[in-house]
Amino acid sequence: MQSVKPLRLKRETYRLDRRADSPNVAHVWVDSGLSHLDGLYTYRIPNDLLTDVAVGSRLKVPFNSRSCEAIVVELSTSQESLGNLKVIESLLGEYPVANKSMIAFYSDMAKFWAGDPYSLIKSGIPSRVAAVEKTIQPYLFDATQKNSRNSRKLEYSYFMHSPHISAYSELADLAVGRLKQGSVLLLLPDVKDVSRMIAHLKKLSMACPVFRLDSSLTRSERYASYLQIANSEQVLVLGTRSALFAPINGLDSIIVGFEKSEQFYEQKHPYWNVRDSVFLRSNIESTNLYFTGYVPSAEMAYQIEQRRVKFVGQKHTLKTLAYPQAKGELLPDRIVSEIRKSLSQGTVLFLAPRKGYANALLCAKCKNIALCECGGRLLMSSMTADPICSLCSTEDKNWKCKWCSGTNRYAAARGIDRFHEEIGRAFPNLAIQLSNSPNILEEVSPKTKIVIATPGAIPVAMDGYSSIVILEGQRFLASGSSTYEEMVYESFFDSAARVKKNGNILVVLDSSHPLISSITRWNPSVLVKKILRENNDALLPPYASSALLRVPITDAVMLRNGILKSIKDGRLPISSKVYLTENESKNESRLLINVPRENREDLANFVLELSRKRAISKKSFISVALDPYVLLG
Repeated sequence: MQSVKPLRLKRETYRLDRRADSPNVAHVWVDSGLSHLDGLYTYRIPNDLLTDVAVGSRLKVPFNSRSCEAIVVELSTSQESLGNLKVIESLLGEYPVANKSMIAFYSDMAKFWAGDPYSLIKSGIPSRVAAVEKTIQPYLFDATQKNSRNSRKLEYSYFMHSPHISAYSELADLAVGRLKQGSVLLLLPDVKDVSRMIAHLKKLSMACPVFRLDSSLTRSERYASYLQIANSEQVLVLGTRSALFAPINGLDSIIVGFEKSEQFYEQKHPYWNVRDSVFLRSNIESTNLYFTGYVPSAEMAYQIEQRRVKFVGQKHTLKTLAYPQAKGELLPDRIVSEIRKSLSQGTVLFLAPRKGYANALLCAKCKNIALCECGGRLLMSSMTADPICSLCSTEDKNWKCKWCSGTNRYAAARGIDRFHEEIGRAFPNLAIQLSNSPNILEEVSPKTKIVIATPGAIPVAMDGYSSIVILEGQRFLASGSSTYEEMVYESFFDSAARVKKNGNILVVLDSSHPLISSITRWNPSVLVKKILRENNDALLPPYASSALLRVPITDAVMLRNGILKSIKDGRLPISSKVYLTENESKNESRLLINVPRENREDLANFVLELSRKRAISKKSFISVALDPYVLLG
C-alpha cells in the first residue's frame, strides 16, 4: 500500500504596499502571453525606484490579477489621479537590457512583421542571470558621437565572394576594416559558421574586444556577453540571427554573411528574417550594411537592380567543362579521363544532389514507382536492404510490384551512398570520404583522394581541390521553386570557389545551359535576371509581398471568402491573389495572399488586424508569416 505523504501548510507571504507619491510614470510593454495585448501600459514608479528605473529596464508589474514581466519603453510624468494607476512591483536587474534605439527597433519590427514587440524581445534579450550582473561595469555612451553618424551618407553593398580563397577570410578582412570606423555586427547563418569565423579572427591582431552571441553559449555566458556588449564601446559582435537585437554602442556597420541562407529566417511568430530587418535597424541607427554571398538572392538582386545596393565583385575566369548525360549515366565517358588527370594532381570533390542511397524505387520490368500502402514513396538504404516508406517508415520485406508483380528493383533518384558505390568502382583503390548530414566533415584527411559531399556539407581542403565535379546537374535544377533554384546556383558557385587556381570545374550538364558560362566568367547576373524576369511575370517576390496563413481546415474556406470580400471592398489592392491548399495529414490549410510590392504595408496591417480580431473573439489560432522563405512550403 502506498504511503500517504504528510500534509504541508502553505506559507503566507506579505507583499509590501509600495509608496508611489511622485507623478513619474513608466510606459511599458507587458509579457502577457497574449499577442493582441501589445499596447503600452502605464504604471506608477515607487519612490525607492525613481532613480533606478530607466528606458530598457526589466520590471515585474501587476497585470490582470497576476505578476508579469515588462520592459520600459518610455518615462514621463502623469497628471492623472495616482489612484487610477497600478504600481510597479519590482525592478528585475540592475542594468537596462535595451536602449532607446533598440526600443524603436522592436517597435518598427513588430509593425513590419505584423507581430507584437514582446515576441521579438524574447528572441533578442537573453534570460536574466542575477549573479552575472555583479561582474559588469556600467558604461556611459557619448551621445554626440551618435549624432555625427546620423548626418553621414550610408553605404549599402553586396560583396560576391571570390574563388580560390576562403569566404571566411574575406569576411574577416571586411569586418576588421570596418572596425576602424566604429563597432561592427557580423551575422552568420549558424553556430558552425560563427566558430569558423572566430578561428579566422584569432589569426589576426584584433585591437578591440570580440563578443560571441549564439546558442552555443550557456545561459550565464549568453547573458554576460549581452550585458558586456551593452556596456562596451568599439566592439565586434559575432552571432546568428538573434544577435541582430544586440544593443551595440557606436554601431557603424552590419555585415550579413551568406545572406541567402534559410537560417536567417525565424521559424516562430512573427517569422521575421535578417535580410529585410537590417534595413529597419540601419534607418534607426544610421549604420552601413554589407551583404555577402556567391549569388544574390532574388530580393537582393532586386535591390541591386534598383541601385539601392551596390554590387561588388572581382573578375575571375575559371576553366569550366560541360559533359551532358546521354542515357542517364552518372559519369559520361569523356569526363572520366579528366577526373583521372585531376586525381594525379590532388583531391577531387564530387558534389551530389541528395543524401541517402535511392530516394525512389522503380520496378525494373515496368518502371512504375513503388509506393507504400499510405501513398508514400519507397526508399532504399542499400541495394540489398528492404525498401522503407518515406512517410510512415514501414519496411516492405517481400516487395513485389503492384502493377506487374515483378520483383527486380531499379534504384532511381540516386543519393550519395549510391554515388559512393559507382564512383568507387570507376576509380578503385583510392581513399574516399563522404560528407553529408548528419556526418559533416570539417576538413579533408591528407590521404583522401576523393570527397563526395552534398550542398552545405563540403569540407575544407587545405590546398584546394584539384577538380570540382558537379554530378547530375539537371537533377539539381529540377524544381518549380525559384527559391530552390537560387540555392542550387549558390551551391554550384560555392563548390566551384574551392578549386585550385589551375583546377577544373566539371559539370554533368548540357553545355548550352547559362550556368556553364556564368561559372566560367564568375558572374551570376544572367542566372539572377532569369529568375527576376520569371517572378515578375508571375507576380512573385520580390515584385510581390506575400502572407502565408496556416489555419484549421474547417475555417479555411470561410476565411478565404472573407479575404476575397476584403479585396472587393478595397481593404487590399484589387490585383491581390489568394491561393488555398490543404494538408490533411496536419489537419491544416494554407492561405497565400500575394499583393504588389508597394502594398506590403497594407498587407501587414490587414493580417495584423485579422489576427487581433480572431484572438479577441476567441476564434481558432492562425499562424501568419509575411514574406516566408518558401511560398506554400
